[in-house]
Amino acid sequence: MGKRHPNIPAWQWRTHPQNHQHGTNQVLQLIALPLLVIGFLLMASGVFSENLASAAIGIVGILAALALQHHGRRLEARGSDASSDQHLLV
Repeated sequence: MGKRHPNIPAWQWRTHPQNHQHGTNQVLQLIALPLLVIGFLLMASGVFSENLASAAIGIVGILAALALQHHGRRLEARGSDASSDQHLLV
C-alpha cells in the first residue's frame, strides 16, 4: 500500500474543495453515499434474515454506488491523492 497521511480527516477537509470542483461529481457523490449505506443495510438485513432477494438488491446497490463514485472521480480535472493511493473509498 502507499504511504498514508498521518491525519486523514484533516487532510480530507483541507483538500476537499480542490478535489470536488466538478458539479456533476458533487451530485454523483450525493447520490452514491446514501445508496452505499442503503445497499449495505439491505445486504446485512438479507444475510441475517436469510432473504436472498434483499441481499442481492443490497449488493447491486453497493456496486452501483461504487460505480457512481468512480465515474464522478474520473470527471475531475486532476486526480485526487486519495484515488492514487487507493486507501480511501469515500
